[in-house]
Formats: sequence, C-alpha cells, structure tokens
Amino acid sequence: MILIYAYGSGLGHLKRVASFLKRQKYAPEHCILLTNSEFSEFWESGWTVVQKESLFFSSAEFLSFIRKLISENNVHTFIVDVFPTGFYGELSSSLSHFRGKRILLSRILSNSYFDKNPDLPDFDEIYIMEIGACLPRLRSRKILCLDHQENLSEGIPIPVEIPYFLIIHSQPLTEVLHLYKLAKMYRTHQKIMILTATDIPKENISSEDLVLYHQKPSQSLLDSAEKIFSGAGFNTFHMLVHYHKKWICNPFPRTFDDQFLRKAIHHKDGLNI
Repeated sequence: MILIYAYGSGLGHLKRVASFLKRQKYAPEHCILLTNSEFSEFWESGWTVVQKESLFFSSAEFLSFIRKLISENNVHTFIVDVFPTGFYGELSSSLSHFRGKRILLSRILSNSYFDKNPDLPDFDEIYIMEIGACLPRLRSRKILCLDHQENLSEGIPIPVEIPYFLIIHSQPLTEVLHLYKLAKMYRTHQKIMILTATDIPKENISSEDLVLYHQKPSQSLLDSAEKIFSGAGFNTFHMLVHYHKKWICNPFPRTFDDQFLRKAIHHKDGLNI
C-alpha cells in the first residue's frame, strides 16, 4: 500500500495530491490518504481516507498510530505533501525508520518551518511543484520538477448573467468576506459570484450576488468574468496565472505557506497580479 500524508485544513492539499496521484497513475485501491481536512469527502469513492482532527497530529498517540497504520497495511511507499517532517514535526521519527520509498511533494514554505524543523529526512524522490521551493534545505537522490496541472471543466450548469466579478476562495469566512469587500470596491454594476466551501450568512451578501458552494471553477466561468479575486494559495494561484490581466490577487498570512513570496516571485516575471 501507499500512504499519503496531506495535512491542511482546506481543499488545497487534497486537490494537489489528487492531481499528483492521477497524473502518476496510482491506483486508488492501493492508496491510503491521511488528512486532517474537513473536506475529506472531496475524494471520490474507491479511495481509502483516514481523517483525524488537527490536534491529533501533535498528540502523543500519533507516533504509535502511524507505525501501526504502516505495519498493518504493509505500506511500501510514503508520500508526504509539502511538510517534510509533518506540520508539527510529527513525521520525523516515522520517516527516519521507514524502510520503503519516501517521496516529497515540495512547494513554497516559509523559512520559519525549516528553522523549527532543521533535521529533515532524506527522500528517495522530491517533486518540486513551483519556483521558490527551498531546495538548499531538502535532501534527495532524485529531484524532479513537476508543473502543477489544474483540470478545469468545460462549463458550469448554472446560468450566469454577464457582467460579473468572480471570487474564488474556499475558507475561512473572514477571508472570503474580505475578498467580497474588495470586489465591491471595484464594482460599478457587475454581479459578484463567490465560489467557496464555507457557509456565508445571507446578511453578509447583497441579494443581487450569488454564492456557489463546493463548485469547481470552470473554463467558461473564468473566461467570462470581468475580474477575478482570490488569495495566493498554491492551487488557485497556479490556476489563475494565465488570467493575470484581470486577476486581483490578495495574499493571506499562513503559518508556513508564504503566499506573499509566491506573488512576489511572479511579479518578478512581469505579471501584474
């Protein structure tokens, strides 16, 4: 079996891991996904998903739990998404003693993560998912560059009145509402459409605007929007780079994901986002 560690409260980690597994042609029946995300139902049937509360990952029980999971399922490959030793450093001992294949999916992390977790394990393979990932701190016999691919659907089954602004942000509510206020500052007569995974109280949204819950962005929805507002999380950012002329990118602070660096790197490439 293949064990995949995908720690992150939102949809971003799950989407990135799902894209990687499908691209590498891993069979669902051979995979176990370990996550803390409340959106674990995002996965299609056929995948084995083990969902634990965030605090469990930093608890005393975690080490014995992960060792038992590996032993009972005969895990031969351990895929770690983003955090080389886990979000809290909880994978350090398990990875050091793991005798199978170790794979890391690497994207931008703030230096504070590496300062807090200096003893990084060796990986058999590291996939670099974006420019800015901290290569000097990572160790592997094989480092590969892998462009992130966001698969967009052709259309969305809800009639959309043009003109409109589009907000894409899964959660939390405070950030979604911040982007909504930002969009209203630009608005003259456009409807505002919000793609999100968090419940928004009706009193926070004008009656002429529309909230779509758990809808995946489509090509036509992005193409027809006059402006697009989002944070600078990995998946959304790389999906919207091609729309930089009409995209208002608002980075948000995260514990270890440096959204501000992500935007700054692309500013150097001449993209006005």
